Amino acid sequence: PDDFVDSMDESNYFVVRISKPMGIVFEENDPTSGGVFVASLADDGAAATDGTILPGDQLVAVGPTLCKGCDFDSCLSAIQDSTDDNVKLVFFRGGPSSLYGNLGASDEWMNQFMETQRKDP
Repeated sequence: PDDFVDSMDESNYFVVRISKPMGIVFEENDPTSGGVFVASLADDGAAATDGTILPGDQLVAVGPTLCKGCDFDSCLSAIQDSTDDNVKLVFFRGGPSSLYGNLGASDEWMNQFMETQRKDP
């Protein structure tokens, strides 16, 4: 596909450490894939001020917790449960069709990627 983004290339992922309230509106992807993406940012929120996160970015992890493929409530609970002043969020910059399904990263690759993320809390 023309909009393919390689989900097994670490350069398509990024980390943001951001304070709450974040000012991020998340929406759930199609239920067949699960996971959530950034629908919009509040104009004066912490995420908009930071400038890294863009609408369409896919949430992959909150701190050490993998959220890829999880339902909306699980993803938001991971953010709400974080006690860090600046919550570590890992995003994939690409569409759900590149992150999930046949084109998505293998579980083995994602587990290895998350291990490297856990070493940098």
